Amino acid sequence: MRKIVRDLLNQKNIEKSLVEYYARFMEINNTYSHIRLAMNYYTCYISVSEENGMVPPGYLQYMDTINTVIDKVVNQKSDSLQEEIQQLESLRCEMMEKVKDITCYVDRYNLYEYIINRMEYRFKETDFPKEYSDVSYTRKLMQFILEQDDSMMINSKIKDVVGQLPVKMTKSKFYERLSNGLSIYKGGTRESLKDFLYMIRSVSTLEDTDSMNFHYPYLSEYFSELKAIDYRVISKQQCEKAREHLENITDYIDSEMNNCMMVQEVLNDLLLLLYTQCQKKESDAVDVCEEIMRETNLLFTGKFSHKTTDEIENMFVSLEGLQEELYPQISSCDITEHIREHFQKEIHMLGMEEQYRILYRLPKLNSDSIFAELEKHTDNTVADENFVQQEMERLREEYAKLFAENDRWFQRAVMSAVLSELPVFFHNISELQDFIYNTLSTCTDLFEKQACIEILNSVMES
Repeated sequence: MRKIVRDLLNQKNIEKSLVEYYARFMEINNTYSHIRLAMNYYTCYISVSEENGMVPPGYLQYMDTINTVIDKVVNQKSDSLQEEIQQLESLRCEMMEKVKDITCYVDRYNLYEYIINRMEYRFKETDFPKEYSDVSYTRKLMQFILEQDDSMMINSKIKDVVGQLPVKMTKSKFYERLSNGLSIYKGGTRESLKDFLYMIRSVSTLEDTDSMNFHYPYLSEYFSELKAIDYRVISKQQCEKAREHLENITDYIDSEMNNCMMVQEVLNDLLLLLYTQCQKKESDAVDVCEEIMRETNLLFTGKFSHKTTDEIENMFVSLEGLQEELYPQISSCDITEHIREHFQKEIHMLGMEEQYRILYRLPKLNSDSIFAELEKHTDNTVADENFVQQEMERLREEYAKLFAENDRWFQRAVMSAVLSELPVFFHNISELQDFIYNTLSTCTDLFEKQACIEILNSVMES
């Protein structure tokens, strides 16, 4: 395999190497997918069985389809599973939509947590420490930011601190900061700018989905109640109720994301296996994996299993170390982007466009980004000054509408979230220090200032 990769990188024996690369890369991924699917499918069964055998609400259709397809695979009930592949691809897209819905609610949660964190201090009998001063606290924050000689770590800490400082900024200044942040992308690709804009819109709750209220009416209702509060005159009882809502939202979102990740991992592994099944290589490891899946499938579907869970777990002993051995091989041999960029003509001449279209998906199914799109068009057009300016004007209009529909506390929360995502906008250490000091010293709301200091203390401690 190394020689095949080396030849392709050096543009030698291209057509022969493309045929061989396809076969070998598919084969090694197939073995790897058997191991991963056996482990994740069994883990999924154990998780469900610990909940009295009940599949989480909203996920029954996913598990029913997965169980049916695995039964067909391990018991060789069908020569072609193309229809099943299409079903799994459709379910995977649905799962990604659910995650986008959840992400929208997470962004809303972050904004309302920001607000409630600051409201709570109106009802706490606390005061600043006797030794507190804005000068000394600014110095403490600067020491925290600069304690490591690592520019990436320093920038990350700057964003963490800026995102929690009291926000005393006019809309015009906010737009100026935003415009400066976008200007960095002039001359780059439109795709990079679009990714940045998506992140900015997302944290600002400007990225809604059509299905979020349908899929999660429970969360929609909670956030409607949080939005209805008049935070200028919020009572202690309202504040406590809002905190309770946030805690309930956290529990629900955590549970839902865990379910999504559990099912998505199995979907990815099963698709990876089916995509590569044409290059399956029989081995003891593959046989063990299929037996584990077969017995797990019987347990999952309430049928008689020949093995107990303890016996199934003992079967994993023979697979120990194989996943760790195979993954570095897959990573070192993954030159799919190089092939996509340089050998489209040769792939067309070989009539292997469809084979390579599938092969290009394998690294995404193997990646840590389990919700990654399998096929995504990338816009590498240059983002010139006119394009960046158009996007900035569009953003300005969206924020003007958002701010007009929400109170000043929500506006501050949005500004804070955006500022913490912008590229670091300080030219030197003195400018950063002055910004922190001026922000603290000009904050006249002592309750908000106490809240910010406590949050910043927790940031430094973590």
